[in-house]
Amino acid sequence: MGIRIFHTADLHLGMKFTRGYPEEVQQSLIQARFDTLRSLVERANKEGSEIFVIAGDLFDSQKVSKKDALLAADLLKGFDGLVLILPGNHDAFQKEEDALWQRFRGAMGEQTLILGDPVCRDLRPLGLDVMVYPAPCTAKHSDTNGIGWIREAPKDPGVKHHIGIAHGSIEGLSLDFNRDYYPMTQGELEKSGIDLWLMGHTHLRYPDREAGTEGKVFFPSTPEPDGFDCSHPGYAWMIDLKEDKSISYRSVETGRYRFMTLDDELNREEDVEGLKSRFEKLSRERHLVKLKLKGRLPGPLYDERAVLLEELREKVFYLEDDLSELMREITVHEIDREFTEGSFPHRLLRDLAGKKNPFALQMAYELIREVKS
Repeated sequence: MGIRIFHTADLHLGMKFTRGYPEEVQQSLIQARFDTLRSLVERANKEGSEIFVIAGDLFDSQKVSKKDALLAADLLKGFDGLVLILPGNHDAFQKEEDALWQRFRGAMGEQTLILGDPVCRDLRPLGLDVMVYPAPCTAKHSDTNGIGWIREAPKDPGVKHHIGIAHGSIEGLSLDFNRDYYPMTQGELEKSGIDLWLMGHTHLRYPDREAGTEGKVFFPSTPEPDGFDCSHPGYAWMIDLKEDKSISYRSVETGRYRFMTLDDELNREEDVEGLKSRFEKLSRERHLVKLKLKGRLPGPLYDERAVLLEELREKVFYLEDDLSELMREITVHEIDREFTEGSFPHRLLRDLAGKKNPFALQMAYELIREVKS
């Protein structure tokens, strides 16, 4: 018989979202990560998974509250099979006075294993023809990865599946400019003698496809997006290990919230209506949008920009706007109509309009109108 694995990583439970969100949004984002863990367990059970793997960073830090640690343990008790948890660089395993994992261990279910030591784990006594080779993190940063011991570890030919679980960056796949996130290479993984690598740390899906049968290194991405640099919907892997040692896998969409960055240019009424139409397709319950607008709008449309933003804000869960490059279209005709010919404001604005410097023209126009009012 084959074995089905549900593979996730980087839940970062306890993340505080302190970038300036309103209180209601902040609390919703914090809670969403726990709700996602619950839904992951439910999905894994529904799909008949036998192993639930968390490849690092279940928690956002060593200092998460006791309440959060106990809630996570309780949620994972809902899985019907075996839970394997690898400490990542955010929730690193520290043997001496490790309050986080001590709290968690005291509350976790009997079918949960914390892979805190770099030693082989034989799962055959649990009815699974699998040997697990973990590479836990022991600190936030390290310029040395934890997989070196695995290459030298004996691989029992009597065991059908040899699975490595690691957390860190892979050259060419992960951002690690300082090479201090347990850096490793694809070559190192391939030479380790392992059939399948279940990875964590990189918040992007790899391979970036919906399903397949080729490959042995997998990053699931974070299951719940955590910011505007994370534009995907959140994923996990469903991986089937076949009796003949072949594999098949498919990606599972998991996240509740979607972060989107929109960069739009508005120069006429049709552009404004097009922007409104885009927001009509978004969800008030799901989408967080960072909106940057640029362009030159005719006076009446420009004066209604606050109304436009309020209308857009009602369409999404959260809107963050940047209008620093959105300007009023100031024509020579408007200057002639609004200011006395020959006056200083008229001459200044006419001169700036002729130099085709919209930024300077905008600033001068607004300053003069402010003084007039």
